[in-house]
Amino acid sequence: MEYTDYYKAFCKRMSIDRKMKNYDQSAMAERVGMTTPEYSNRESGRSMVSGTDLKKLWDSGADIDKLLVDVDEKPCRHVISSEIDTFGDESKKEYVREVVSEHVLYMCEQKLDSFSDEIVKDIQLLRAVDKDSTKDSMLKCIRDVNDITDQQVISDNLGISRYKYSKIENNKEFPDAMVLIRLYQQYGCLPSMFLNLYDVRDRLLDYIFDSMSEKDQKIILSFISNLRKFV
Repeated sequence: MEYTDYYKAFCKRMSIDRKMKNYDQSAMAERVGMTTPEYSNRESGRSMVSGTDLKKLWDSGADIDKLLVDVDEKPCRHVISSEIDTFGDESKKEYVREVVSEHVLYMCEQKLDSFSDEIVKDIQLLRAVDKDSTKDSMLKCIRDVNDITDQQVISDNLGISRYKYSKIENNKEFPDAMVLIRLYQQYGCLPSMFLNLYDVRDRLLDYIFDSMSEKDQKIILSFISNLRKFV
């Protein structure tokens, strides 16, 4: 299947999703802050759906991953992120997130063979996110995980100019729908991870935690509980 076919399928899902919510194009356009012609052009595929457009769709209740790549939201109990939220102050939560992430990675890397390929990728990505000083350059993390040092390599894989790629990697521009579809096809990362819709570290920690043994989960929760004495 050509990438253009994937994009057409995405536009079709946009239309189906809107109709299932009983919105005509005018009502949907109003919900996402567009004129009716602007929304119509995007849903029909005449105009590219930008990353900013996708964030608006997310805010309106759309499942971005389902729309773009037809993948249902991965089941997640959100245990770790919920525990981190209880620390309240943002600076405390950031500290706890970093310490817990380091501990989880240490435990997982002692027994990588016990995890599925999908979770191993999550572990590798979390490690890359932790190493990234900006904490939010997901494309830089994807390059690190895949040992790609030259931006030109990944920009060629995504079918965009190096200049455009650099803007996206440096968070000066959100990736558009076509780039996100290609990212999923090339590297298996869900589109929502690239739009700053949530803290990717929290999501990865939750996914990894759910895949750990009950014994290891208890160790992690006990570790977090002990942190409360010092944070």
